[in-house]
Amino acid sequence: MAIEFATGAMRSLIPKLGELLLDEYNLKGTVKKGIRDLKAELETMQAALEKVSNVPLDQLNSQVKIWANEVRELSYAIEDSLDSSMVRIDGLQPTKPRTFKGFIKKTRNKVSRFKIRHRIADDIKHIKIQVREVKERFERYKINDVMSNLATTTVDPRLLAMYNKVSDLVGIDKAMDELMRMLPEKSELLKNQPLKTVSVVGFGGLGKTTLARAVYDKLSSSSTCRCFVPVGQNPDTKKVLRDILHELDKEKYINITASKMDARQLIDEVRGFLGNKRYFVVMDDIWDIPTWEVIKCALLDTKSDSRVITTTRNIEVGKRIGEIYNMKPLSNVDSKSLFYTRTCGGEGVSSDNQPAEVTSKILKKCGGVPLAIITMASLLVGKRSEDWSKVYDAIGFGHEDNEVVHNTRKILSFSYYDLPSDLKTCLLYLSMFREDSFIEKIPLIWRWVSEGFVPDREGMGSFEVGEIYFNELVNKSMIRWIEFDERRKVLSGCHVHDMVLDLIRTISNDVNFVTVDAMEKNSICSQGKQTNKVRRLALHGGSVEHNSSIRMEWVRSFTAISCSDSGMPQLSIFKVLRVLVIEDCVFPEGHSLKDLGKLVQLRYLGLVGTSVKLPEGIGHDLKFLEILDVRGGTISELPSSIGELKNLRCLWADKGTEMKGEIEKLTCLEELQLYSVDKCPNFCSMVGKLTELRELNIHFNQMAETAGKTLVESLCNLRKIRSLATWPHGVSSHVLGGSLEYFAPSSNLRLFHMLRILIPKMPSWINCLRVPLLFRLCLHVEVVEAQDIQTLGRLPSLLQLMLRVEKRCTSCTFGSDEFHKLSLLKTNMEICIGQGALPMLKTLAYSASARETDVASLVTLLTWSGNCPLLENISCSINCANSGNVEILEAALMIAAKHHPNYPKLKVERENYVRPEGRSRGSAPHYCKQRRGRH
Repeated sequence: MAIEFATGAMRSLIPKLGELLLDEYNLKGTVKKGIRDLKAELETMQAALEKVSNVPLDQLNSQVKIWANEVRELSYAIEDSLDSSMVRIDGLQPTKPRTFKGFIKKTRNKVSRFKIRHRIADDIKHIKIQVREVKERFERYKINDVMSNLATTTVDPRLLAMYNKVSDLVGIDKAMDELMRMLPEKSELLKNQPLKTVSVVGFGGLGKTTLARAVYDKLSSSSTCRCFVPVGQNPDTKKVLRDILHELDKEKYINITASKMDARQLIDEVRGFLGNKRYFVVMDDIWDIPTWEVIKCALLDTKSDSRVITTTRNIEVGKRIGEIYNMKPLSNVDSKSLFYTRTCGGEGVSSDNQPAEVTSKILKKCGGVPLAIITMASLLVGKRSEDWSKVYDAIGFGHEDNEVVHNTRKILSFSYYDLPSDLKTCLLYLSMFREDSFIEKIPLIWRWVSEGFVPDREGMGSFEVGEIYFNELVNKSMIRWIEFDERRKVLSGCHVHDMVLDLIRTISNDVNFVTVDAMEKNSICSQGKQTNKVRRLALHGGSVEHNSSIRMEWVRSFTAISCSDSGMPQLSIFKVLRVLVIEDCVFPEGHSLKDLGKLVQLRYLGLVGTSVKLPEGIGHDLKFLEILDVRGGTISELPSSIGELKNLRCLWADKGTEMKGEIEKLTCLEELQLYSVDKCPNFCSMVGKLTELRELNIHFNQMAETAGKTLVESLCNLRKIRSLATWPHGVSSHVLGGSLEYFAPSSNLRLFHMLRILIPKMPSWINCLRVPLLFRLCLHVEVVEAQDIQTLGRLPSLLQLMLRVEKRCTSCTFGSDEFHKLSLLKTNMEICIGQGALPMLKTLAYSASARETDVASLVTLLTWSGNCPLLENISCSINCANSGNVEILEAALMIAAKHHPNYPKLKVERENYVRPEGRSRGSAPHYCKQRRGRH
């Protein structure tokens, strides 16, 4: 297993040393020289740490581990010391020297600054001594020599997947059929077809290699020229090319391993051998694009129906290679079959004494991943069924000496090794969260930023860099992307598979990165070695009372989820806390976080779903606070001092929380979500001064037309805005509607929501030239013309469209050359779908009356097999007022959905439905047809 030694504070510490060299700190020349020397020494150590962190733990000797641990802990201590001094200097208030009080205060500030600079100089001297000692140990241990002599040959457990019998595999038939349908068949009618390349993409352990091998074995008889070649991480491309030649013709190339040919010569040799042949090649486990580009040069397009299959964990690599086949988890039925095959043998059927409840829990934990199911089953074989529950509660994905568990961890750790150092740190941070939890993307990225995990890049803000990191973890299949969920009212987030969570929690525990104290007897933090220097602590419904050895003064990040007041530590105990998250916790009514102001280094404060009272002086005390999240709580009003938080970058508040203080000083704000903005003084005019805003989500109760015009004028000043959403209280409002025609957004606009705000007509600025990046659009328009639909259809990035029309008119046609990327459509328009239109549509939400003409277009849409080939979900809301045709229309919809080639789920809801007995009106129960599998 890998171990992450580069998770100390080194990455954020080195830039801070650079800050100390700035003139504003006015340090002496000798001190600056000491800082420069220290910075250079730490950069050398950081490079060595990153080198160590890429080596498996079992290949490191104890001296290297001890040295790496010392460097990591030293980096924390140095940063804590420097931050303490920098906070004191930056926290000194400016004075008014013309007054007597101002003169006294200025004099005191000078004395204070002198003392702090003197302390910094002493700290630098002390730190240099410690660094010198660590450097001497580095040289004494000969770390570089040890690293260069590490063994690199190990048995890859993934090789076993290449030689499984198809008859032993479970749930693979459907995947084989789907993959083979993507490959061209040999045909006399279709000769000279170009090379077809398909990449199987998925999470480690899903069975990509197994599937590729099964398809290869089944189809290889139709190609005399064929090969199956493993690639792997950091491959020697010349060896890969030699392996291709050897597999293509073992007799001719029996001695190819001893060949001295360079890469170009080997590529020419492969191309020459393939000639005009029809070939079938599988390149298994490709990790990066440069490796594929070399292989691609050798795979000549012979125009003879040749086929190439690749497997990869990285979706970006898969896209570059060719058409993608997304590997799917096993169904519940197949998961049970595989589990019982491994635990009971035979035909994969459970015996009468198998504990069904525990089995369901185990399969839920495994999430349809074959490797996870096999791993869990291996831990239960030979154990009495009545003991399964105890085993499940105790072992998770294994803390036993079990070969299958070891191989599973090793397979997963390959993906971990492949991550850059920054991404490893960000991934390990996810061990703070509970199992099966939905993790919101935006707050997660801001927590990374607050911890110092995200370095600055030229021309790019830290949040944008964090977004790149998040997307990379998704692309590398380390986390699973969760798309917009209307019920949750969030745009995006992620889920960490239990196997990955088990891996990163184990690593985090080993290197003292995160301590999870979940009150379970066998929680991971209680199984490893304990250190009283806890850096990040997460309580999941637990308490710190039972573990008195935990020392809070070094904690940098504290998260409490579903905890009670009695189990929470006193805030005054924390000395260097940067991130504080208290979520869904129970406090006595009117409870105030009175010691919150003592957390002077706090950058992130999250109080989601928690009923507490913020101290009035929070804006004066927490000068370095950057993120404030109070959604879902009972804070009725934010303290007016919030307006003094000049470093605040994000402020999130929702229904029930008002801000009555000024916002004009919050000029660093990048994200603002605020309720009842009409009660915030001068909001409409002042919001235009917040020129760093990227995301703005606001609600208002009442707004005069002049205020609406002022707001639109202010919005025009926000040139960095990417997401803009606003909605009024209650029913639709005409305020802002007429003014939006004069809104001039920047070309960065990606999301535009005008909820319940009636707009007379489609704004002319909504076009492909003005907003080319717009991907989500929600509008309530009085009248829509056919030209408007054509304009919307040309938006190159549009993925989600919610369009409500007030005045129904003739149907609008969605042409085949429009809406190429649209995946979600929600509308009440009568729509006409052209042949081949909406090729990427997956979700359709349609509101209509029970008139036959309203539903007919939707029935036609579903009936035409050329339309919406990817359609998965349909929801239809039918207004049943004054109509008796509801049942007939529902039946027509169900028949149409049944005959659609993708078998979408159908949900029909009746509005204003009069029950047969005539006693009540309202919405009828949903009528659903579950999606069926293909036959």
